[in-house]
Amino acid sequence: MIFQYFKLEASFDSLLTPYRVHADKIMVSMNSFLMVVCLGIAPIRDTYLDAMLVGLPTLALSFAFIYRYPGSLLTRIYMGCAFMAFTGLIIHQTGGDIEGHFSAFGLIGVLLYYRDWRTILAATIFIYLHHLFLGYAQTLGVPIYVFDDDRFWLLFGVHVAYFLPFILMMMYLSIWLRKEGYEAQRVLSLAQQIIQGNLLGGEEIDKVDIEKPLIHSVVSMKNRLLDLLKIIPVPTVVVRVDQAKVVNYNEAWIKTLGAISNTSGDFNKSFIWPKDGNWDYLLEKVSRQQGHLLERFEQPLITVDGKNRFCELSVILHENVKPVMAIMTVEDITEHRKAEHTMEKLAYSDLLTGLPNRASLRVELDKCMANWIENQDTFAVVAFDLDGFKPVNDTYGHDAGDEALKAVASRFISAKRQEDMIARMGGDEFVLIIRSCSNVNIIVEIAERFIRSLAEPIHLRGTDTKIWVGTSAGVSIVSSKDMSIDMLLKRADIALYQAKKSGNNSVVCAEIE
Repeated sequence: MIFQYFKLEASFDSLLTPYRVHADKIMVSMNSFLMVVCLGIAPIRDTYLDAMLVGLPTLALSFAFIYRYPGSLLTRIYMGCAFMAFTGLIIHQTGGDIEGHFSAFGLIGVLLYYRDWRTILAATIFIYLHHLFLGYAQTLGVPIYVFDDDRFWLLFGVHVAYFLPFILMMMYLSIWLRKEGYEAQRVLSLAQQIIQGNLLGGEEIDKVDIEKPLIHSVVSMKNRLLDLLKIIPVPTVVVRVDQAKVVNYNEAWIKTLGAISNTSGDFNKSFIWPKDGNWDYLLEKVSRQQGHLLERFEQPLITVDGKNRFCELSVILHENVKPVMAIMTVEDITEHRKAEHTMEKLAYSDLLTGLPNRASLRVELDKCMANWIENQDTFAVVAFDLDGFKPVNDTYGHDAGDEALKAVASRFISAKRQEDMIARMGGDEFVLIIRSCSNVNIIVEIAERFIRSLAEPIHLRGTDTKIWVGTSAGVSIVSSKDMSIDMLLKRADIALYQAKKSGNNSVVCAEIE
């Protein structure tokens, strides 16, 4: 039975070792103090030799034990017995006058420092054996002075009976104090592991531990954190920064980006990043933000099946505890961006031809005008109006007219330079922006290229019908910083009107002011 108790007690030793290492040092200090006390009372009975022969080796072994076996059961048992050895030495030095009280003081000291009933038991056996053998030797005439009376067996029996309830109480209290100490250390240990992310992956905690109130509270707090992570509707991942180790992620993360198979791997090299270093870049960026919070940072991510998703990231660093943890949330805005792109396309594109519309043309003209004012980068506007388009609508219907406009748009796109822009103003009117060009001859040549692009007939789909349309062009070149966009367009329209009056398929350039 005693071995089972020893085995049970040993199960607590590993967690309490740091605490008991500190207690070893305190016990050595106490033994050193008792050694000084022994030397202080030595002159009373001239017991210098006794103090040196017993006290010095006992103290020296105390230092040896904490150096070689700090925190071990062997060291604790020795320290308890050493404490009793010093109490026995002091009893001897004082002629046996204070044996009861000083022994009680010694047991209380051992209890407070170690909270270990095994140490109490060892110290008790040691002091009983001390009184038994040395006290009996005193009755034989050896000048040891354990008791202050010659009735040895009576005094020894009274001594045992007197101390036995006290010792049992000390052992009982030491068990409860040890339990409280263990629970406190276990709570600190669990809390530290949770802080380090080692218990945020759903690891189980010993059921025996959970039955303890404080530990149960810590575990409940940990489980609530995990539950909170689970119900967060956006993909969320917790990363230990110093190791780039994924501590946990929720179901929303799995559904959006896929499971992270190796949670001990480098998050910076996770499949979600388009290229290496993205995670480090985010950490560097968030570290410079106020409150170490980075919100709504747009970043493309890759799902486990290789699909590219455009996401909005939020990252926060928790630096008030070590190691530093980062929490990242991800919002998939791919469809939102597609919708925005579609809306923008509808707002700035011509629905029939797909060319930029009047609003888009205005935006580009604003940019060109600002560039002209700031950098004198000359540009020109060419207004086109189709020749012979009205008969197409009248003869073949609006569907044929729409098809003709699409064909014209396609040919105009092929005719323009890459840096230029062709837009449909409405009906059969088109406008070309020629960027970074001040040479009138080149501008006119570009306009004539558009006219030539319509030289070939347009075939209506599903029929053998061919239709011919041409175009006239009016050119206006920016020439003054005081010139407005409306003035520039008006001059191009005037030049276009003159071109149509002079005959089809011609170009007229407005005079430069």
